[in-house]
Amino acid sequence: MVWIILGSLCFAYYAIIEYFSDGQQMTIIWIVLAVLFLCCYLWKEFRKRHPGKKKPLWFRTFCCTSLCLLLVLLGVTASRIILNMFASPEPALDYIVVLSQGDVGGESEAELVQRLNRTAAYLRENPETSVIISGGWNAEKGSSSAQVMYQYLLRYGVERERVFWETHSENTEQNLFNSMVIAGGRQARLGIVSSDYFAYRACRVARNLGMTNAESIPAATTTWLLPHRIVTELLYVLEDKFLGI
Repeated sequence: MVWIILGSLCFAYYAIIEYFSDGQQMTIIWIVLAVLFLCCYLWKEFRKRHPGKKKPLWFRTFCCTSLCLLLVLLGVTASRIILNMFASPEPALDYIVVLSQGDVGGESEAELVQRLNRTAAYLRENPETSVIISGGWNAEKGSSSAQVMYQYLLRYGVERERVFWETHSENTEQNLFNSMVIAGGRQARLGIVSSDYFAYRACRVARNLGMTNAESIPAATTTWLLPHRIVTELLYVLEDKFLGI
């Protein structure tokens, strides 16, 4: 019964995301999980009705050990993602960099607004800190995401002289590398403003670039979307680890 409940919850969550959210990536993972839980239920019922012969001890040991190692890997990675969601940045950083949102619209736009609100709040509390807004040029819109962020911050009272632009990047690594150059190099005390679920991976990218003093400034994400964001982020982090990034 537990497997059926879990499968039903995954399928229901998939339907909610598809209906209420716009253009979320990797929603198919919830269908995959629902099918997996259903298969677990069917296998359990099959084994109950057809006990058959027990598998060799070595085979059961291998399967249990592999499953335990996988669960440990998932648990450790997920805990790092979640802990970074509640990180508290140091005051008076040299610069903070706001990572752009690749596609603006729906929940993605809401996340970008949360990042900018978090940025404005930090800048009000730390008047000596400057901000780097990072985002490449969008040919279709005739503007860059940095320009959109710049106008937003000005409306919230951030002084023009505290805002630096970076408009050539197309991904997080380029965002951070180009911002690092503006900030004066790898030793700059740099805060990275990103959505909370992305904070861990953003800091990993910064560390890989040699930015030893970088730290995360997480911004809130829509609560009901957090399970999906965390699960997909977990997959992305494991992919990076597998590829050695």
